[in-house]
Amino acid sequence: MSEELTFIQNRKNTITENRIEKIIWYIIECYLLTMKNKEKYSKIWVKKKTKLKFENYLRNRFVEDYLIKNKTILIQKISSLNEINFVYETEKEYIDLQDNITKMDKIDIYINKLGLQNEWKNKDENIYFALECKRITKLSDAARYVFDIQKFVNRKHINTRLPFEGQIAFIEDKSINYVMLRDKINEILKTHTTIITKSFLTEIVLNNKFNGVYLSIHKRNADIDFSIYHLFFDYSNIIND
Repeated sequence: MSEELTFIQNRKNTITENRIEKIIWYIIECYLLTMKNKEKYSKIWVKKKTKLKFENYLRNRFVEDYLIKNKTILIQKISSLNEINFVYETEKEYIDLQDNITKMDKIDIYINKLGLQNEWKNKDENIYFALECKRITKLSDAARYVFDIQKFVNRKHINTRLPFEGQIAFIEDKSINYVMLRDKINEILKTHTTIITKSFLTEIVLNNKFNGVYLSIHKRNADIDFSIYHLFFDYSNIIND
């Protein structure tokens, strides 16, 4: 690759990473608002009054009540995200690299209108960032969490899905802290036979009011490196039986 192309690629990656990290900062702000508002979500109420899985209910409330309603907080920090769009339960096509068949990818939280069309040479609505959500009711649920990483590894996306992914863990057990969950996920990754991990979950600071953020780097089967931002949200005081 020529020096000019390398410069362009590095600039594209730097701008994209900065944009994603501002979004992560905002997602944390929304989590902190849920804590400030002393939200309470009842598993019994959801079971009786809805047809939703509790995990999906938590995701929906977070998107509808916080990510969508408080976008001005993000726009004040970075005006280029003034059209950002948050949607839950979206489907996008991908090619399964294990059998080369096109399939549908169910995305927990789909985020587009990122203002990156100039960098990625594509329409803004086709460029997106995705987050997957998992309940952590016991430490062994880390295996389900890692399964989402495996899905990231084995998929080639048809639209411009950025080389950055996001994962949210709703921690429901008071006895599980951030470090315990991180260590358990890293333990699974170290012996995983199909996930190639170049950098295990390492703590990073993207919001000075929160310390449950980790970054890992993996390799897709398409031979492309990608990063995952891991957000561990303590929901143990938010969820009622």
